[in-house]
Amino acid sequence: MGEIEGKKLIKTYEAMGYTPQIIRNLLTKLKKEKYIDSLNRAIYRITPLGKEVLSSLYFKRDLYSKHWDGKWYIILIEIPEMLRKKRDIFRRKLIQFGFGQLNKSVYVYPWDITKDVINIIDTLEIEDYVTILASNEFLLNKISKDGEKGANKALEIWKIEELNNIYKEKFERFEMERKSDINKLLNNQHPDDLIAFSYYLEICKLINELLDIDPMLPPEFLPGSWGGTKVLSELNRLYKLIANIIPKESIYYIFVEKDL
Repeated sequence: MGEIEGKKLIKTYEAMGYTPQIIRNLLTKLKKEKYIDSLNRAIYRITPLGKEVLSSLYFKRDLYSKHWDGKWYIILIEIPEMLRKKRDIFRRKLIQFGFGQLNKSVYVYPWDITKDVINIIDTLEIEDYVTILASNEFLLNKISKDGEKGANKALEIWKIEELNNIYKEKFERFEMERKSDINKLLNNQHPDDLIAFSYYLEICKLINELLDIDPMLPPEFLPGSWGGTKVLSELNRLYKLIANIIPKESIYYIFVEKDL
């Protein structure tokens, strides 16, 4: 299970617009990182580590369906200058996780992802320099919702308008380049499974790119013009439709998320 011929794998990525050289470099990198292996050049096999990573991509956390309990998670950083490289790495990871920066040494987030944060702290060995707090209230200068006055505006801390524009631009580009082709695919009684799988991967990649930069704030902190959830909903709809037309006898079926 999880095996695919090299030629078919190359065709899949070519269908997504990758050049042969990029594909070869990608396969070399995946083998080096132990995500795939091969008994020979003709057959590639996904490893247990690769399956774990693949599973995590469906999808990297989507918090829009969760109910916020009103609690904030606050990270205080006092990492010395001599550990500047580790400090910079940790700050970048916090932003990637979705934390907003209140000031140079204080980060805040409405969702409990402390396990992920602690894993990074352990990896960097900086536990003596980081404090994690959880609180249901700010006594002064709370994180203000859309339309509220205050020094700590959620829209500014997380650059929501900028993110809204990214959602809009990426989705408009996707529709311009793919909408017609995907509609033809879905209306075809005998769709090409290679093309279907390439679109499936493309949409999966786009969703994860958006989730990677979206802090997924509770709705009360988002503006009325927010389009992120609508874009994600439509991409998920297309993703599921395409996944469901890939037949069980296809070689690509084993790489498709089940129970959609």
